[in-house]
Amino acid sequence: MKEIIAMHGWAGGEGQWSNWINSFQSSHWTWQSADRAYRNSSPSMPNWTNTLHSKEFIRVAICHSLGSHLIANKVLSQATHIVFVNSFSSFLPSGKESRSIIVALNGMIQAIGTDKENSMLLKFHIKAHKPNKFNRKSNEFTYLNLSDSGRLRLQDDLKLLLKTNSLPIGLTTNAEVLVINSTQDYILPEVSKKQLIKDLTIYLESPPTVIEIKEEGHTLSKNTVIERVKYWLESNHASELV
Repeated sequence: MKEIIAMHGWAGGEGQWSNWINSFQSSHWTWQSADRAYRNSSPSMPNWTNTLHSKEFIRVAICHSLGSHLIANKVLSQATHIVFVNSFSSFLPSGKESRSIIVALNGMIQAIGTDKENSMLLKFHIKAHKPNKFNRKSNEFTYLNLSDSGRLRLQDDLKLLLKTNSLPIGLTTNAEVLVINSTQDYILPEVSKKQLIKDLTIYLESPPTVIEIKEEGHTLSKNTVIERVKYWLESNHASELV
């Protein structure tokens, strides 16, 4: 059995996985999406449908950005494979470089719930999609129009991002890990990408596989990466069955 639980990042939503779902389900994968529910009142965190320890079962956690720290510890601990998409162990660089980032993030926290909220979110998503275009009209329902309870979660999650300083809790040493990094990411500092790879290399029994994606930003806009992730999972699983 092949199943996936996906967790979006800050200000994201389960709708961002639609192309991934279509691709994986067409190859007979079971897909569930966790959701922090920034736009409605009910967050969801799926559980694995099968937790048997057998090489025939593959449980994949796909986490975008802060999603690796938002996903339930239990889900992460039972995953056989983990895909980190533009993720991090610590978001903030060390030293003086972090000062301007901290100021900007605190400004975003303060904008939530004010008349500056939508413009702040729009600016963030445009930057997150860069160098690709963010289509506001088609994405407005997915990324804007927060609920009251969603605003609180959005603020709490941004505060969590500021505090991140280690690998996600629940990550096991024997998990097979793929790291996807976009080469034109205008959100995640380059030093934070390198720190994640360094931390994973030290922690894991087997070093992570790292793939760099050209012409993509923090939020993936194209479908080519989906096939590369699928190929890695399928080939990795096949080698374990031999």
